[in-house]
Amino acid sequence: MPETPQSPAIRSLPSVEKVHLGLAGLLLTVGFVSIAVSQITLGITLALLLFRRLVLKHPLPRTGLETSAALIALWALITLPFSTDMGTSVLFYRRFYIFAALWVLAMVATTERRRMFLLACALAGAVAISLFGEIKLVTQTGTLFGARFSAMSNPMTSGSLLMMMVLLGAGFLLTGGHTRRVRLMVGAALVPILLAVILTMTRSALLGLLGGLGLMLMLSHRRWFLAFAVAAVVGLTVLLTLGHTFLPAAYQRRLSLDYQLSGGNTNVRLEMWRGGWEMVKARPLTGWGDRSLDTLGPDYYGDEETVYHGHLHNNFVQMAVIWGVPGLVLGLFFLVTPLVLLLRRWRSLRACATAPPVLSGWVLGGCGMWLGFFLAGFTEWYFGDAESMLIYLAILGTALGKDASPSLNDPIESNAEVS
Repeated sequence: MPETPQSPAIRSLPSVEKVHLGLAGLLLTVGFVSIAVSQITLGITLALLLFRRLVLKHPLPRTGLETSAALIALWALITLPFSTDMGTSVLFYRRFYIFAALWVLAMVATTERRRMFLLACALAGAVAISLFGEIKLVTQTGTLFGARFSAMSNPMTSGSLLMMMVLLGAGFLLTGGHTRRVRLMVGAALVPILLAVILTMTRSALLGLLGGLGLMLMLSHRRWFLAFAVAAVVGLTVLLTLGHTFLPAAYQRRLSLDYQLSGGNTNVRLEMWRGGWEMVKARPLTGWGDRSLDTLGPDYYGDEETVYHGHLHNNFVQMAVIWGVPGLVLGLFFLVTPLVLLLRRWRSLRACATAPPVLSGWVLGGCGMWLGFFLAGFTEWYFGDAESMLIYLAILGTALGKDASPSLNDPIESNAEVS
C-alpha cells in the first residue's frame, strides 16, 4: 500500500532537527544535575524521535547495539512471570526506557558542529554539579576535604557520572586537530570535574578513571602508557602505605591499606557477592526477578549486624541473581559490544587522513569511558543506576552516531542507516 504523501509544510520543517539537537544537549546537561528532569527530557526527545520517524519518515539511526539491547530487554520480559516479586519486576522493567538515550543522541550527532555543541552541553552540566558540590562542602564543613562529595544523590553515583565525563574530556586532549580554544575549554572544565571525582572517594570511580586513561593512552600515545602505568602504581602505593601521614583526616582511613583489604565496605561487598552466587545456584535459569533483594539477604548472606541492601553492588552478580545465568550472558553481550564498535570506529578514524577531530575525541573518550564504566561495575550496580546509565548511553550514542561523511561509515557496517 503506497504511503500517504505528506504536506510540504510538514515535510519541510527545518526547525525539527534544531529542536531535537537542543533537547539532546539539554539531556546531556541535566543528566548530571537532576534525574527527574533528565528523564522528562528524555521522554520529550524520544517522542520527537518517533514523530520524525512516523510522520516525517526520517530514517532511524543505528548504533550497532540494537541486537544486544533487544535481547537483554526481551529476556527480562520473558522472565517476568517467573519473578518472585512480579509487581516490582514489572515496575523495574522501566529501566529499559533509559536505553532510548542511545538513539536520541545518535540521531543528531552527525556533524562536527553538532558534536561540539553536545560536548559543551555535557561539560556545562558536569562543571555545574561539580562546583555546586564543592561549594557545598566548603560551606558545610569549612574545607573541601571535610566530607565525601555527594552532590548527585550519593558519592557512588556522583563518582561514576563525573568519572565518565573526565574520561570523555581526556579523549579530546589526547586527540589531534583541535583548536587551542577547544583544548583550553576542555582542560579548564576538567579541573573542577576531576577534583570532584577525587573528593567522592569512590573506589569504583577512581579505578575506572585509571583504567580508562590507560586504555586511551594505549590507543593514542603508546609511548606514554608505560610512564602512566608506573606513575599510577607508585602513586597508589604511596597513598595506601603513607597516606595517613599527609592526607586530610576524613580520607586517611578510607585510603589505608587495612581499610582496602578488610574494611567494613570491603567485607560487606565480599559477603554480598558470595551470597549472590548462592542465590544464583538456587535459581540459575530465570533468576529471582528484577526486584529488591533486601528481604532475601538474611537467607543467603550476612549475620545479625549486616545491613541488607536491595542490590549486591556488582553488575555481574546482580544480573545473574535477577535474570539468571542467561541474563548474565546477555547483559555481558550488551556491555561488551560497545567496545567492539568503538574500537572499530577508532581504527577507521586513525586510517583516515581527514578524520573529524571532534568525532575522534568522542570516540577515544568513549573508549576510555566504556572501560571506566565496565570496571566500576565490579563493585557497584551501575547498570541499575538510572543516572549513571543515562550518561553512559548518551555518550555511547553520540560516539556511535552516523557521520555525515560516507567514507567514515562504510567500514562500520553496524552504523548504516535503515530506511
